[in-house]
Amino acid sequence: MADEDQDEFLNRAYGVQEAEFVRPSDAEPARPPQQCDQCGSSDVRRVSKLAGYLLFLALDFGIGLAIDQMIAAFFIAVAGSIFVLIAPRWRCGSCGNRW
Repeated sequence: MADEDQDEFLNRAYGVQEAEFVRPSDAEPARPPQQCDQCGSSDVRRVSKLAGYLLFLALDFGIGLAIDQMIAAFFIAVAGSIFVLIAPRWRCGSCGNRW
């Protein structure tokens, strides 16, 4: 069954015959911000978090292994992972604003 036929069938099955179908590849790709919200500078840089995150994980599990507390180290790693995910992704090179 072709993709269009399958989409049409699913639309009819759910009662949305007139639904618009947009493929994910048709959407605009994510782009970095053009300027800082605080100062308007165009010197916007991506915050590099990978090296710090890997160092944190190595220290966390190393200490957990040394004191025989791997379960605690696991939960600390999960908390640190959540922090890394919600940390700011962009930084202004002029004023230092992060968002």
